[in-house]
Amino acid sequence: MAHCEEALLKSPYRVAVDPVGSSCGRKVNPEISIIIPVRDEEGSLPELISRLRATMAGMDLSYEVIFVTDVNEDNTLGVLRGHNREDPRIKTIKLSNGLGQHVAAVAGLEACSGNAAVLMDGDLQDCPEDIPKLYSRMTQGFDVVYATKERKNESSIRNMLTGIFLGTLNRMSDHGIEHNTCMFRILSRRVIEQLRNFPEKDVSLTGIVSLIGFPHDHVEVTSGKRLAGDSKYGLMRQINLAISFLLSFTTRPLRLISVFGLLVSSLSFLYFLVVLVQTLVFKTPVMGWPTIVLLILFLGGVQLLALGVVAEYIARIFLEAKNRPRYIVEERIGDLR
Repeated sequence: MAHCEEALLKSPYRVAVDPVGSSCGRKVNPEISIIIPVRDEEGSLPELISRLRATMAGMDLSYEVIFVTDVNEDNTLGVLRGHNREDPRIKTIKLSNGLGQHVAAVAGLEACSGNAAVLMDGDLQDCPEDIPKLYSRMTQGFDVVYATKERKNESSIRNMLTGIFLGTLNRMSDHGIEHNTCMFRILSRRVIEQLRNFPEKDVSLTGIVSLIGFPHDHVEVTSGKRLAGDSKYGLMRQINLAISFLLSFTTRPLRLISVFGLLVSSLSFLYFLVVLVQTLVFKTPVMGWPTIVLLILFLGGVQLLALGVVAEYIARIFLEAKNRPRYIVEERIGDLR
């Protein structure tokens, strides 16, 4: 037994061993699982993995890196296979369909075995060198530590629009989003286990983690720069994600429809009284045609908008009621849970 432990410790890719185990090399959970959803990131992966290795070597903790990918137009999967052959701690989950970053992150969380899990992007805009900051803060008694960035490496106009949009979203939603936060965060094992109690298909990890409500904090990190490729989050996709988040965690849009309907009804009653007084008391003729047309167009637009909001909620009920699998794993590369 002592000989086996010594051999493992000398290995550059050693795994932890059970100190009370009866068999040589029995694995226990690594200290940290690093989960990285990627798509078409062939050009960024070598640099990312190199920096991850250097960072984790400095922390001197056992770890695993789980990449989650789906449909790629480049050789991302081939690059990940090659890294797994070189280092078994580099693992990959290949999903059969592209269902979004949050679903990919959930697949990684459900497969990880670390006592804590780091979620980060694979385009190098999240710097691996900031992982020790997150871990250090977590060890001070927090279950969730998320990264905040003083300024994202995007255009000034886009940063301004993002700030306005997040501000509006926070006022509408029951669960706020910290401005300039991203996927980059660390979660304790008990948060990871609690995430299993949220089986919804339309996943928003930021909202679910906020809903769990365990002790959390934030640290300021560096905003990195994309090494290769293009961003997968265009303006329309960001808007769709924000709308999905809003409808998943609040019923306020439905309440606003009710309030607006009450307001319109009250104004229409007041307008009726004004017309009645003008006709009976002042004998003023009422010009009806322009008013009627404008009111019909206005109320028709309001009704369509209200139906659209209700339809979005019904669509989510429909998707959840079918109870289809959240994702389908096509291939597992490496020793995964």
